[in-house]
Amino acid sequence: MSVITFFGRAYTGKAQLAQKAADVLGCKVLYDQDIIDAAAEKYNLKKCRIESSIFKDPPFADRYTPVKAKCIAAVRSVLADKIEQGPVVVSGFLGRLIPPEMGLHILVTAPKGFRNRNIQRETGKKTGVDTKKYLELSDEAFLRWSLYLRSAESRRPMDCDGVVNVTTTGLSDLIELISSAAENKKEEMTPQEFALSAEVSHLMAEKGHPVSVAARHDQLDLVVHKPVLMFSRYGKKLAALVQSVNGVKKINTRSGRLFYQTDILPGSNYFKTPTSAPIKKQYEQLYKRVTERRPSFMNRVAPEPQLVAHA
Repeated sequence: MSVITFFGRAYTGKAQLAQKAADVLGCKVLYDQDIIDAAAEKYNLKKCRIESSIFKDPPFADRYTPVKAKCIAAVRSVLADKIEQGPVVVSGFLGRLIPPEMGLHILVTAPKGFRNRNIQRETGKKTGVDTKKYLELSDEAFLRWSLYLRSAESRRPMDCDGVVNVTTTGLSDLIELISSAAENKKEEMTPQEFALSAEVSHLMAEKGHPVSVAARHDQLDLVVHKPVLMFSRYGKKLAALVQSVNGVKKINTRSGRLFYQTDILPGSNYFKTPTSAPIKKQYEQLYKRVTERRPSFMNRVAPEPQLVAHA
């Protein structure tokens, strides 16, 4: 298995679970900040700019520019580099940039009380910290990232191989369960294909084209996420750009889910998370589907009906 990702809301215990898995499997664990630091250094970007692109909507001045796409493309490139160097475990938001066809993806959940105790232990010695508000802000950041992935990357929250709750099963038993799942999952995408798609994604972002990229076998799929005139001509323009990348053989260009949406400022929905419904309502709508489309394993009888923090 090339990579195992642990993702979920803050203070669910995913970092501890990821570290334990890395220790047992004998590989390195990567956290969001490690990846952000490497991306900032490799592409000469400001860390704060990358963090803003991931954990919140970009500032208004950057909302209709490719800044967010460039930062995320840089992060994806670093992820691809790390995975090509050998098996890794990724903990945090950024593991969701890795396609579900590659690696094992674990959604980590925990009851509200467990999360509250974790944040209190971490911030207990700090004065003036509103733990309830801090937890709500963390949940909102995770939601916005999920919504962005759904719109710009076609990633769904239910695209996971397992759902685990660290409060119902011991760490050792969880690692055994996850290790077994990793051995049995057949990866449909190689690290080299992911690296190729990451390189093309970075090129598209640098040129200002809101396009998601997937590489499978000898074909590269370019999915356009904006309304354009004369789509066939636009597709030829993209194909000409991509031809300069080594390893590209066949290119297929198609329209994505945002292609037919009209807007006064084309592409704005790509750079700004859609918020037509209240944040918490959208969170419930997204994550209740985990119960409708069950992943390959769950370490509990049934998932929680809602994974949203209540006021």
